[in-house]
Amino acid sequence: MVKAAALAFALIFTSSCGLIGSLRPAPTIAPLISAAFLSVHLFVGDQGDAQERSRLPDLRDALAAALPNAWATATAGRGQLSLRTDGDIDVELDGTNGTSALTQHSSGGKVTSRKIAVHTVDGSRHLAVPELMATVLHELGHIWCCFGPGTKDGHWAETPTDFSSVGLMYSPMNCRASRGSDPICPSVFSERELAEMRLNGP
Repeated sequence: MVKAAALAFALIFTSSCGLIGSLRPAPTIAPLISAAFLSVHLFVGDQGDAQERSRLPDLRDALAAALPNAWATATAGRGQLSLRTDGDIDVELDGTNGTSALTQHSSGGKVTSRKIAVHTVDGSRHLAVPELMATVLHELGHIWCCFGPGTKDGHWAETPTDFSSVGLMYSPMNCRASRGSDPICPSVFSERELAEMRLNGP
């Protein structure tokens, strides 16, 4: 008889993100939104089949309960996040398969609204809360990051081969999973990401 061993593997989280509405060759320079004091409106969309729509309220509640602390951890204690119906940015849980994305609309050269669509299905997989949390953090990071030398399509140009909890602005993101357990995904912005977010102070 062969002993069953826990299977550990790297999960490539391919539904990481896209940028729509603004390719942002330069940073969003706006006192209207700050990584240090960010507010989010997290809500459930009306897309998806009946099974996935039935999951969305529980996913929203789990993310809402954890997001303020997750943001504080991700920003090394330099950022605060609150949940409000009139938040700085709308985050919609979309119960369909697709590429999660930040959409920014501008008028007269100024960003007038921002929305993140977070898809809860990746191919045939129903994403777990840790994967969705990493996606939300990643997409929020796109408000400020990443552009200029060393970047490609809003992400760092290099792709790490090993899992690390530090560094959220890669595409795709690497998560680590064990059989029977939820994936462990990146959860902390790197120092260069915090600098892009203007959170590089103590």
